[in-house]
Amino acid sequence: MTSKALVYYSLSGNTKGLIDTYKWDGFDVYNIKQSKTIPFNVYETIIIGTSTWGNGVPPKPFFEIRDELISLKEKEIGLFGSGNSHYEHYCGALDLLEQLLGINNKIIFKYKFESYPTEVAISKFKRIMEVVI
Repeated sequence: MTSKALVYYSLSGNTKGLIDTYKWDGFDVYNIKQSKTIPFNVYETIIIGTSTWGNGVPPKPFFEIRDELISLKEKEIGLFGSGNSHYEHYCGALDLLEQLLGINNKIIFKYKFESYPTEVAISKFKRIMEVVI
Protein backbone atom coordinates (compact mmCIF):
# COMPACT_ATOMS: atom_id res chain seq x y z
CA MET A 1 0.00 0.00 0.00
CA THR A 2 1.16 3.51 -0.78
CA SER A 3 1.38 6.36 1.70
CA LYS A 4 -0.63 8.71 -0.54
CA ALA A 5 -4.34 8.83 -1.26
CA LEU A 6 -6.69 10.84 -3.42
CA VAL A 7 -10.20 11.07 -1.99
CA TYR A 8 -12.76 12.83 -4.15
CA TYR A 9 -16.37 13.54 -4.91
CA SER A 10 -17.65 14.91 -8.20
CA LEU A 11 -21.35 15.30 -8.90
CA SER A 12 -21.35 17.28 -12.16
CA GLY A 13 -17.95 16.13 -13.41
CA ASN A 14 -15.99 19.35 -12.86
CA THR A 15 -13.76 18.01 -10.08
CA LYS A 16 -13.38 14.67 -11.89
CA GLY A 17 -12.46 16.64 -15.01
CA LEU A 18 -9.39 17.98 -13.23
CA ILE A 19 -8.58 14.60 -11.68
CA ASP A 20 -8.57 13.00 -15.12
CA THR A 21 -5.82 15.38 -16.30
CA TYR A 22 -3.28 14.25 -13.70
CA LYS A 23 -1.40 10.96 -13.52
CA TRP A 24 -2.06 9.61 -10.02
CA ASP A 25 0.82 7.10 -9.95
CA GLY A 26 1.67 6.14 -6.39
CA PHE A 27 -1.77 7.15 -5.06
CA ASP A 28 -4.61 5.01 -3.89
CA VAL A 29 -7.72 6.63 -5.38
CA TYR A 30 -11.10 6.69 -3.63
CA ASN A 31 -14.34 8.06 -5.03
CA ILE A 32 -16.33 8.55 -1.84
CA LYS A 33 -19.58 7.91 -3.71
CA GLN A 34 -18.40 4.34 -4.31
CA SER A 35 -15.99 3.56 -1.45
CA LYS A 36 -17.61 2.20 1.69
CA THR A 37 -14.53 2.63 3.87
CA ILE A 38 -11.30 4.53 3.43
CA PRO A 39 -8.33 3.53 5.64
CA PHE A 40 -7.21 7.14 6.24
CA ASN A 41 -4.83 6.16 9.03
CA VAL A 42 -2.43 4.34 6.67
CA TYR A 43 -1.67 7.45 4.58
CA GLU A 44 0.84 10.20 5.21
CA THR A 45 -0.50 12.42 2.41
CA ILE A 46 -4.17 12.78 1.56
CA ILE A 47 -5.37 14.88 -1.37
CA ILE A 48 -9.07 15.76 -1.24
CA GLY A 49 -11.01 16.96 -4.26
CA THR A 50 -14.60 18.14 -4.07
CA SER A 51 -17.19 20.51 -5.36
CA THR A 52 -19.17 22.85 -3.12
CA TRP A 53 -22.87 22.53 -2.53
CA GLY A 54 -25.47 25.13 -1.66
CA ASN A 55 -24.19 27.94 0.46
CA GLY A 56 -20.58 26.74 0.70
CA VAL A 57 -20.74 23.27 2.22
CA PRO A 58 -19.12 19.98 1.25
CA PRO A 59 -21.31 17.37 -0.46
CA LYS A 60 -23.28 15.00 1.78
CA PRO A 61 -20.82 12.07 1.42
CA PHE A 62 -18.22 14.15 3.32
CA PHE A 63 -20.58 14.37 6.28
CA GLU A 64 -20.73 10.58 6.27
CA ILE A 65 -16.93 10.39 6.78
CA ARG A 66 -16.78 13.45 9.07
CA ASP A 67 -15.66 11.48 12.15
CA GLU A 68 -12.80 9.85 10.24
CA LEU A 69 -11.69 13.24 8.93
CA ILE A 70 -11.81 14.83 12.38
CA SER A 71 -9.69 12.02 13.81
CA LEU A 72 -6.83 12.60 11.34
CA LYS A 73 -3.59 13.74 12.93
CA GLU A 74 -0.16 14.64 11.57
CA LYS A 75 -1.14 14.15 7.92
CA GLU A 76 -0.23 16.29 4.94
CA ILE A 77 -3.48 17.39 3.35
CA GLY A 78 -4.02 18.93 -0.08
CA LEU A 79 -7.40 20.40 -1.03
CA PHE A 80 -8.81 21.25 -4.44
CA GLY A 81 -12.17 21.69 -6.00
CA SER A 82 -14.52 23.40 -8.34
CA GLY A 83 -16.97 26.13 -7.56
CA ASN A 84 -18.89 29.07 -8.89
CA SER A 85 -17.59 32.52 -7.95
CA HIS A 86 -21.10 33.96 -8.21
CA TYR A 87 -21.87 32.43 -4.82
CA GLU A 88 -20.97 34.21 -1.60
CA HIS A 89 -18.82 31.30 -0.44
CA TYR A 90 -16.81 30.41 -3.56
CA CYS A 91 -15.54 26.86 -3.05
CA GLY A 92 -16.63 27.13 0.56
CA ALA A 93 -16.34 23.37 1.04
CA LEU A 94 -12.57 23.71 0.72
CA ASP A 95 -12.51 26.48 3.32
CA LEU A 96 -14.52 24.35 5.75
CA LEU A 97 -12.31 21.31 5.16
CA GLU A 98 -9.23 23.48 5.69
CA GLN A 99 -10.58 24.69 9.04
CA LEU A 100 -11.56 21.19 10.11
CA LEU A 101 -8.40 19.40 8.98
CA GLY A 102 -5.90 22.18 9.65
CA ILE A 103 -6.24 21.81 13.41
CA ASN A 104 -4.21 18.59 13.65
CA ASN A 105 -2.68 18.33 10.17
CA LYS A 106 -0.56 20.33 7.75
CA ILE A 107 -2.49 21.81 4.82
CA ILE A 108 0.02 21.67 1.96
CA PHE A 109 -2.19 23.43 -0.59
CA LYS A 110 -5.70 24.62 -1.35
CA TYR A 111 -6.62 25.14 -4.99
CA LYS A 112 -9.96 26.50 -6.19
CA PHE A 113 -11.06 26.61 -9.81
CA GLU A 114 -14.16 27.82 -11.60
CA SER A 115 -16.63 25.30 -13.09
CA TYR A 116 -15.10 22.82 -15.56
CA PRO A 117 -11.27 23.06 -15.55
CA THR A 118 -9.74 25.20 -18.27
CA GLU A 119 -6.25 24.66 -19.66
CA VAL A 120 -5.02 27.40 -17.30
CA ALA A 121 -6.61 25.67 -14.29
CA ILE A 122 -5.12 22.33 -15.34
CA SER A 123 -1.66 23.84 -15.76
CA LYS A 124 -1.80 25.55 -12.33
CA PHE A 125 -2.94 22.34 -10.65
CA LYS A 126 -0.15 20.30 -12.23
CA ARG A 127 2.43 22.89 -11.08
CA ILE A 128 1.07 22.74 -7.53
CA MET A 129 1.24 18.95 -7.52
CA GLU A 130 4.82 18.98 -8.84
CA VAL A 131 5.91 21.28 -6.02
CA VAL A 132 4.16 19.65 -3.08
CA ILE A 133 4.09 15.95 -3.98
